[in-house]
Amino acid sequence: MSPWPTIRELAAELADDRLDGASCTGRAALFDAEVDGEDDNDRAYRLDAAARICRGCPVQAECDAIARELGGQAIGVWAGLARGVPRPRGRPKAGAA
Repeated sequence: MSPWPTIRELAAELADDRLDGASCTGRAALFDAEVDGEDDNDRAYRLDAAARICRGCPVQAECDAIARELGGQAIGVWAGLARGVPRPRGRPKAGAA
């Protein structure tokens, strides 16, 4: 018997039964805070699409509870909210406040 956990055991520790049936299942990259090579406009569009998926999710309340438990470790889109996402680069557009 190995003293090290198996991949399956590690994955089980990361999974939270409260997220069973989540609409984001299998779409992790869509919900990530950053994707390599993506500009600010593409990120905003992708995160907006992720948030729209969350709106109809059957476990949105549970997802929000988990994100609050994780605090600053919950980055990306959780329960329809972008958390820990980098701010756009450059100056804000005129009239944006």
